[in-house]
Amino acid sequence: AFIMEVLSGCLEYRKLLTIVVDAFYVQDGRLCLWADYSLFEVICYLATFQLEELGFQLFCSIMKSQPVHKVCKFLGFLFNPLNLGSWIKDEWSLIYETTHVKEHWIDPLMRWQREIQELINQLQGALTNQPPLPKTKAKVTEPKEFNLTAPRPRAIPVPEPVPVVAKTRPVPRSTYRPPKEQRLLEMTKRYNRRKAEDSKKKLRLRFPPRIVKAPKLTFYRPNDASPVKLNTAAILREGALYQRQVERELQRVDKLVDGAGDLSEFLRWQRKMQAKDREEQLATDECRRLQGKLSHEEAVLARQQAVQEKKQKADQKKEE
Repeated sequence: AFIMEVLSGCLEYRKLLTIVVDAFYVQDGRLCLWADYSLFEVICYLATFQLEELGFQLFCSIMKSQPVHKVCKFLGFLFNPLNLGSWIKDEWSLIYETTHVKEHWIDPLMRWQREIQELINQLQGALTNQPPLPKTKAKVTEPKEFNLTAPRPRAIPVPEPVPVVAKTRPVPRSTYRPPKEQRLLEMTKRYNRRKAEDSKKKLRLRFPPRIVKAPKLTFYRPNDASPVKLNTAAILREGALYQRQVERELQRVDKLVDGAGDLSEFLRWQRKMQAKDREEQLATDECRRLQGKLSHEEAVLARQQAVQEKKQKADQKKEE
C-alpha cells in the first residue's frame, strides 16, 4: 500500500518533482547517472509531501537504505535555503497558488532544514569512517606443462658423396677476337680506298675541267600534206560509195516531192505528244489524290462536328 501511495503521489506531483530533479542534474548532479532519476523523484516526494506523516526516524531509515553519497548530495541541494526561497518557490508558484506553495510545502521544508542537515552530517561521517573494503587479489592462472609424447631421436643421415666434376678448359682468347683473315681484309680495303682517292686527286690536278660546246641538233619534220597515191581498187571503191550517196539523196528528194514527210520530224512530234500525255496523266493523278485527301479531311471535320453537337445536347440535358 505504501508503494502504491508513493507511486500515485509521484504521478500526481510529477511536474513539481521534475522541476527540482532537472535543476539538480544541471547544477550539482552533473556527474550522476540518469538511471537514478526515479530515485531522486521519490526522495523529493517523500521529503516534500510525506515527511510529516512518516516521521523523521522512518524517513532517516529509508534514506540510510539508499546509496549514501547520492542521498547526501540530493538532500543538500533540496534543503538549501537559497534554493527553497528563490527559484523553487517561483517555479512551483507558476503551477499552484503562491500562498498554498509557501504554507504547505516551502515553510515545512524550511523547518526541517536543521534536522536534515544533521542527517546529512551523520551520513557523511559514517561514509568517511567506513573502513575500505579489502581488495581481493584475483587468482593467477598457474601454467601446467602439456603431457606430450617424447619424440624419438632422429637418425643422423649419411652424407651424400660429392660428385667429382671434370675440370673445364678455359675459354681460348681467340674466341673474343676477330679472325686474322678479317683483319687483313679490312686493312687491304682501307689501303686500296686510300690509294684510289690519291690517284683520283692526281688526275683532277693533271686534267682541269673544260667547257665543251655541243653542236646544235637539227630536227626534220615529216610533211603530212604529201599526196597519197591510190590504186585502181581504191579508186573504184570511192566511186561506188559516191554513187550510192547520190542515189540515196535523189530518192529522198523524190519522196519529198510526192508528199512524204521527214521521219525525224515525225519522231520529234511523237515524242512531244507522248511527253504531253504523260504530263496530263500526272496532273490527273495528282488531282485525284488531292480530292481524296480533301474528302478525308471533310469526313474528319464532319465527325468532329457531330461529336461536338452530341456533347452540347448532352450538356443541355444535364442542365435541364
